[in-house]
Amino acid sequence: MKKMSKKRLLLTVLILAITLVISACGRKSEVKQPTEQPKEEAPKLRMVMVTNQAGVGDGGFNDMAWAGFKLAEKELGAVIHVIEPGEQANFTPSLAAAAEQGYDMVVAVGFLLVDSLKEIADLYPDTNFVIIDGMIEKPNVASVLFKENEAAYLAGIVAAKMTKTNIIGFIGGMETPPVLRFESGWKAGIMTVNPDIRINFAFVGAFNNPGKAKEQALALYDSGADVILEVGGLSGLGVIEAAKDAKKWFVACDMDKSALGEGAQLTAAMKRIDNAVLEMAKNVQNGTFKAGIYNLGLKENAVGLPENTAKIAGPEIMKIVEVLTEKIIKGELVIPSDREQAKNFTPPKL
Repeated sequence: MKKMSKKRLLLTVLILAITLVISACGRKSEVKQPTEQPKEEAPKLRMVMVTNQAGVGDGGFNDMAWAGFKLAEKELGAVIHVIEPGEQANFTPSLAAAAEQGYDMVVAVGFLLVDSLKEIADLYPDTNFVIIDGMIEKPNVASVLFKENEAAYLAGIVAAKMTKTNIIGFIGGMETPPVLRFESGWKAGIMTVNPDIRINFAFVGAFNNPGKAKEQALALYDSGADVILEVGGLSGLGVIEAAKDAKKWFVACDMDKSALGEGAQLTAAMKRIDNAVLEMAKNVQNGTFKAGIYNLGLKENAVGLPENTAKIAGPEIMKIVEVLTEKIIKGELVIPSDREQAKNFTPPKL
């Protein structure tokens, strides 16, 4: 059955292989074509990234993964490529195209690629796969998860301390497990400061619709919210635009987006996808790649707030953040990671 499935994919693979070469050539400043190596040199590490719907340029999730690829290019001399499937229907053939071309490491970026990678990983057992924000138990797949709830909890503390209206918003792309971890931590952080703060939630229904996200954000700001956490991939850019128009705060997800916010960013619930990708690339290059589940949080320095938060929030609020961070790292404070846990969360005393 596996051979039959592989044959059915080959035509699509060939088409996408051509598309990959064209796409790589078009990304002049970012993607280099592989070149023949002198015989006396060891072959360079070849790695490819398959994005989710939003693609590179989303100002967040995919860009952080691509930053990891750029680090691998700089530090390891890796040859890097990217495939941007666009639509979810293209995820499976895109992953097949990447595996068929014999890359040393194939990185699938996002929970939405889980089902596709489960299928492709079986067809290409000799390929090293990495899935970001998804969990797959296969002998050739490393699943990299982040404790987004921990970063969102700290961001929620800052937001609850800074709000003037006691109304705070949350706009997510889709209700995936990573987005819900952000939501749960955000809610718990706000509750820790003031359980009477009202939190308004909205979901775009996609990670690539900034127009709809902007409409939702403007509606939340109009209803009194003065801080909104965006967890929408490319959609999140719409929240940033709305914050600038409304002259209100937004909180970024995944990375520091202050350069996009023109003074409207309060803080960011960061997760260092770039560092995780680089570490996986090192493991592949060194021959130490291991499949399994990697769950990274504050203890591993994989999530947190950007340094520029202190300039806006001030030392008093940052002292609270530092104390709570230590409690989380020591295991004295466990942050909820889903809605049920958030519902039953007992906030610590500040």
